[in-house]
Amino acid sequence: MSAIDLGHELGPRSRATPRPDQIAAYVSAADIAEPMFTDPARARALGYRGVVVPGPVLAAFLEQFARAELPGWRIERLSTTFRVPTISGDVLVLRGVVTEHHAAPDGEYVVCDLLIEHAGGERAVTGTATLRRAAA
Repeated sequence: MSAIDLGHELGPRSRATPRPDQIAAYVSAADIAEPMFTDPARARALGYRGVVVPGPVLAAFLEQFARAELPGWRIERLSTTFRVPTISGDVLVLRGVVTEHHAAPDGEYVVCDLLIEHAGGERAVTGTATLRRAAA
């Protein structure tokens, strides 16, 4: 990618959430025992529409998105805020914008505001990523 300026937009990119069986495999591997991630009836009893997608999965989606949008850049920091639950079956839209750009002797740094929205425009996750590209 060539020059990146402030306001450079990333995305939008759409993606599906993991299926309940994929979420169950993740929470099993991560040794998470919370039933809202594996049991649709229990999740509904807790007030959710269905099986909840774990936050670390959504954070990984933001990381993949930033890396795809800014090839050749390395993520140095990613922070997230989870605003509303994401349910398996939701369609997600990922987007972002470059809010800072810094030149340094060892390369360039950018800071991006990132977000995951549900298909209706509701913001599910907001995040900030710092990425670095080494000097040529």
